[in-house]
Amino acid sequence: MSGLETAIRHALERSDRANSETRARIYQSARNALEAGLRKQDVHDPNVIAQQRHRLEAIIHAIEVEERAALKAASVAPAVRLDAGRHDDDGAPSAALDDRVHMPPERAASEAASPVVDDGLAGVRPDRREASRATEAASVAPAAGKRGKKAAAAAELPKPRRRKRDRLLSFVMVVATLVAAIGTAAWWAQTSGLLKSAAERDTSVANPPSTVLSEDFDGGEGLRTLGAQSGFSGDWVEVFKPADAGKVTAGSRASADAVSDESGQRLRITSATAEADGNVRIEIPASVLGQISGKTSTVALSVRADAGKQTQFSVECDFSSLGDCGRHRFTVNEETSDMLFKVTFDRSLAPSAPGHMLINSDLAGTGNSLDLFAVRILPGQ
Repeated sequence: MSGLETAIRHALERSDRANSETRARIYQSARNALEAGLRKQDVHDPNVIAQQRHRLEAIIHAIEVEERAALKAASVAPAVRLDAGRHDDDGAPSAALDDRVHMPPERAASEAASPVVDDGLAGVRPDRREASRATEAASVAPAAGKRGKKAAAAAELPKPRRRKRDRLLSFVMVVATLVAAIGTAAWWAQTSGLLKSAAERDTSVANPPSTVLSEDFDGGEGLRTLGAQSGFSGDWVEVFKPADAGKVTAGSRASADAVSDESGQRLRITSATAEADGNVRIEIPASVLGQISGKTSTVALSVRADAGKQTQFSVECDFSSLGDCGRHRFTVNEETSDMLFKVTFDRSLAPSAPGHMLINSDLAGTGNSLDLFAVRILPGQ
């Protein structure tokens, strides 16, 4: 977020930062820059987006507090300087009064009794001197009147507007700064690992293949799905389709019904409990288990929830002599999705008996249903 903070401060330095509307436009441009950066980096996680927005708003709030404090300090300082030299009105001695205080007593008394006015007419006859003074006063009065009118007219003139060129230059600088901020934000998001999944950020040494006894997938961390455009190649083995109803066994508190409508054929699984008797068992042929023994393979389930609902379901494996694959949890909505997970078996012996995949449609135990369209396995190399 330091990139956007630097961009905001640079934009304020190059603009009329004393104007609250200008600052508001700069803050909004920063928000737009963040949104554009997240869209450019294809960030759709609501938690990540909310976190970035919150950080930006905190930066904007801190900068605005600084700006208001600076404006308040700037408005108080000139008033203090002006008050420091004004004492005539409240009785304190001014500069002129200070001169009189330091005058000799006889000079101050003389000036108070008969002030001397040097008008440049000393030595002139009294009658001529009075005439000259009258003429000078008559000539000075019109000039003083003209100067007064000019001063009043100048005071009434509106202040010159800021040049359009300065505004255009300021706007260009703001835009350039924000563009740089977007690039900086995109670079930061790419290099900081913000867009990486938890698995990609984990740089620890991978554990050796082993039997997983507890859940190894958290539905809150996100879903691994197959891209809609990639599809399934011919290397995938379809181990179950809705027509294979004979390969399905439901627990005492579960049901598995074949459904066929405009959405296609599918198996509707409904679990009334999250315990083992709410599972539905799907048979996996021994020939398929032989293809994944001693390898790391990928399992894909094409599923969806009921319309307008969301459900969290689980998948477990009982692959005969190969062992199990742990418990995987996924959250799915009404859109059909392909949920993927890896299975690793270091035993190279081919099982002689089929295995089973166990599916529970609702780990919350509320009876939500799950539509299963297909189960596919991509054997490892």
